Amino acid sequence: MDIRVNLNYSGVDEEAIKNGRDAAAEKLRALWSGEMEYTGWVDYPARCSEEEIRRLEETADGIRGNSEVFLVLGAGGSFMGAKAVIDLLQSPDSGMEVIFAGYNFSARYVMEIMRRVGDRDVSLCVISKSGTTMETLTAYSIFEKWMKERYGSEAVSRIYVITGEESNYLRNKAEEEGISCFSLEKNIGGRYSVFSPVGLLPIAVAGISIREFLNGGKALAKAEAFEGDALDYAIARQELYARGRNVEVFESFDPYFNYFGEWLKQLFGESEGKEGKGILPYTLIFSRDLHSMGQFLQQGHPCFFETLFTLSEEGTGAAMDYPIPETALDYLVGKTLNQINKCAERGVFDAHVKAGIPVIEISMPSQDAYHVGMLMYFFEVQCAVSALLAEVCPFDQPGVEAYKRETRAHIRELAE
Repeated sequence: MDIRVNLNYSGVDEEAIKNGRDAAAEKLRALWSGEMEYTGWVDYPARCSEEEIRRLEETADGIRGNSEVFLVLGAGGSFMGAKAVIDLLQSPDSGMEVIFAGYNFSARYVMEIMRRVGDRDVSLCVISKSGTTMETLTAYSIFEKWMKERYGSEAVSRIYVITGEESNYLRNKAEEEGISCFSLEKNIGGRYSVFSPVGLLPIAVAGISIREFLNGGKALAKAEAFEGDALDYAIARQELYARGRNVEVFESFDPYFNYFGEWLKQLFGESEGKEGKGILPYTLIFSRDLHSMGQFLQQGHPCFFETLFTLSEEGTGAAMDYPIPETALDYLVGKTLNQINKCAERGVFDAHVKAGIPVIEISMPSQDAYHVGMLMYFFEVQCAVSALLAEVCPFDQPGVEAYKRETRAHIRELAE
């Protein structure tokens, strides 16, 4: 496995890790057994068919050929994975702007998207497994009308739907209107869907190789990939939680990791946060957030542990670097931005370790489609195993129905 986990500064001793490996291996076998609901994602990178990949690529090529903007409507797992990958990997020369909406009710946000698109040609993608996601379907009603005003009867050829396999409002509407439709398997939940058409179509439209992305996931989509010490991260998380470390702070010195952190927040938050249990996921981007949260991290309440993402030395080449001009502070002249960023990374790491803060370091050798795919699959497995170790189901979210029910009640009151 190319993903490296350094637990040397986590505060979890080797004996505790070894004692947890049998239980972790048992949970992994349960995932691979095929007997648990919503585990269709486990082998999906390995079984995604050539026909499906080709259809996604051909659809993406068509969109890239007739559009400058791809507007994706989705909430939660229907957009976060794709946005995380696109933010990390899309080339500024890709010629395609991918905009995400449909995850809030902000009128200003909708109107500013319309202004931002301007007179550029646009295609629209609507993603909802249930086919009834309130934010997404509300946005769709607005942008569908907008598309038809722009393109008339040709609008349907620029609209794409990704939804559950079974009959639902969105699927039925798409089929009635002749809109191109992709399916999300019933046995795959939204937050575990980045390797399905939910993630793959927007990623492909952004000009990123979905074959390489899938190959990264496929490299780990086999039980033997997680033998030995490969589940130690999940074990360490639960050991730290048992010691009162109730918050996990995901950190990166790359601002383009921001939405990767948002994806992790949903993945871990919805999978573990139930039955009065769970490690609260939190995301910080350095060095930006050192100026707001650095004090708390260094000397605040010891309720947290840190998980720091790094790129190994061989992956930090000069292709994306910039020299510091001679007009800078004396001790910076002659250095590069990457060198200084790496010094800040190691400086923060050292300071926090010396303060007794548990720090887990996770690194990958290169920031490309293959390794980002591998990293995302790695976290999906670790999250599921960690939740099972905590004796909660990783694949449901019964608590979210409470706010949805109350929101619908207030909306009905408006009509009375």
